[in-house]
Amino acid sequence: MATVILAVGLTALVTATSRCLAVAGKAKEYETARRLVGQVDLEIPIEFEELEEGAESGRFSGEFRDYTWRREIIEFEDEELEMFTVITTVMWSRKGSEAKEEVTTFIYGPTYVRGEADATR
Repeated sequence: MATVILAVGLTALVTATSRCLAVAGKAKEYETARRLVGQVDLEIPIEFEELEEGAESGRFSGEFRDYTWRREIIEFEDEELEMFTVITTVMWSRKGSEAKEEVTTFIYGPTYVRGEADATR
């Protein structure tokens, strides 16, 4: 009887440990993707003076070569607002399935404010 109880307890412990390791691995991948989003923003900054619709993408190198990125800039329908949505996505594959982390930023920058800011420099 004691052997059966011990076997059941050890099985539950091994199952819980393997699930914990899987969740920790997934969390590490998402944290890496979040840092890589920040790296894209630092290495390829958005030029606010020349902001326009479009998309660009690339691949990371070194230890992050399994990760790719894409940045899409979308202008709001109302052109008077001069408001933009910037969607930065980092993608990778995990055991045959695709995963991604996406950050959306809203930028408001009317021309007259930019023009006045340039004139005061």
